[in-house]
Amino acid sequence: MSPAARSSSDPAERSAAGPLARPAPDPEDLREAAPPSPAALALAAGAAARYGDAAGALHADLVAFRTVAAPPVPNVDLPEFHRLKACLARRADELRLDYEDHGAAVVIGLGSAPDRLGLLTHADVQPADPARWGGDPFRLDIVTEPDRLVGRGVEDDKASIATALYAMRALADRGPVRRRRVELVVSMTEESDWTPFREFLRGWRPPPLNIALDGEYPVVTAEKGTGAVLLTLRDEAEPVDDASRDRPSIVELRGGAFRTQIPAEAEAVIEGAGPDLAPALEAARDPSWEVRFDFEADGAGGPGGGGRLRVRAHGLAAHSSMPQEGRNAITHLAALLGTRPWRAGPAARMVCLINDLVGIGDHAERFGDLAHAHDFMGPLTLALTTLERGPDGSLTAGLNVRRPVGRSAAAVDAAIRAALEGWRARNAGVRLDASIRIGEPYYVESAPHVPVLLGVFRHFTGNPDAAPIAVGGGTQARLLPNGVNFGPSMPGAVYTGHSDHEFMTVDQFRLNLTMCTAALAELAG
Repeated sequence: MSPAARSSSDPAERSAAGPLARPAPDPEDLREAAPPSPAALALAAGAAARYGDAAGALHADLVAFRTVAAPPVPNVDLPEFHRLKACLARRADELRLDYEDHGAAVVIGLGSAPDRLGLLTHADVQPADPARWGGDPFRLDIVTEPDRLVGRGVEDDKASIATALYAMRALADRGPVRRRRVELVVSMTEESDWTPFREFLRGWRPPPLNIALDGEYPVVTAEKGTGAVLLTLRDEAEPVDDASRDRPSIVELRGGAFRTQIPAEAEAVIEGAGPDLAPALEAARDPSWEVRFDFEADGAGGPGGGGRLRVRAHGLAAHSSMPQEGRNAITHLAALLGTRPWRAGPAARMVCLINDLVGIGDHAERFGDLAHAHDFMGPLTLALTTLERGPDGSLTAGLNVRRPVGRSAAAVDAAIRAALEGWRARNAGVRLDASIRIGEPYYVESAPHVPVLLGVFRHFTGNPDAAPIAVGGGTQARLLPNGVNFGPSMPGAVYTGHSDHEFMTVDQFRLNLTMCTAALAELAG
């Protein structure tokens, strides 16, 4: 599940804005979602029994490839991606599936029917810091936590590749696939730059029906539009007023790992800190925050004397499309620092900016008139995910925006700019630069395979009321005709992709294999 979204200049995305304004399908309209046929159920049961272990072994092999983007080198030129492709080619040959390498994606196919069904996954993953994992995140851990598969890419998205391949093999065991040829597309650039994948699609005609295995169950038919706002405060020589001259000074302020992760770590360094500062900050902490703070004094002097204090905030990482599932270390550190007066400077200004416009909420409650919601797609979310110092001394806060339908991209952009202008007016003399990109939401109003997928999910989970859902994440399903997501994450479960503790239960892995096989049997067999 990726942060990437096509830009608002893309005509295909602009045309999607109309259907998004309509409500979600009424569950009563999905009564045709019949349970899978006996033949599909038998095939699915056989897949789990016959191929569960083999799929698990392939999953472990795939997790071991460190398929992380390393700009400016394109993913397809990185050795790890070459090795992963070679692994997939060998396994496709073993499973008697055809294989094509298109650079930005590989296509693994089954059958020769003229009609086609697409499965979409991706092989690239987000970075992972071993220090925060307690072990090698690129080695599938099946021991430390019983009944869990732990590793980078487990939920997003390498388990899906393994289960899809063996679901295809199970389908082939029944005989020739006559209804629809199945084509598994494995993207190499979902988590970073979508441009190579779009170029691949310009030269490869996708199937008319597509199922991505990169989101949630029951069936994802709508995705919020993903955008980014970069706010930069320049380190200009600003006069220090007499009132703040003798105050402690924030000389360093940073946090976050990458733009699509709720930051679990943030840090501030304060000079001129007296012995009473750490106890005062600790006393100001709100216990409801569920964020831990460490205070480390090193005794080094600084402007104004009093020594140096390092303050670290420890939150909880989560996917930025679901900020409520994390604890944002940056915004909570800013909230703590905002309880004290500081010597004037860029870091102090950034603390003010964060507390004024972002706060510790998830829905742009303080960002002017930006907050809004849609009945089906839910509220706009705004997450501060990175805080970085530039070589020129500037500080840049990276905000991840996920917007539902209800306002045009132009209206959202205008609301952001109005809030920033208001802040500039209240903080005269401060130079604040902004870069704003607004993504478009996506919605599949109706697709013929949605009832079939719902029928499979309802049968295997015992949930007769399961209906399509909307999510905050953006996936490449939106680039394909009738693209919807079918798993791999269960509704109500915490999504661990992009977190520092990514996992999937063994039971869920096998259930995904079972449900994928049943869906293929119904749609392609």
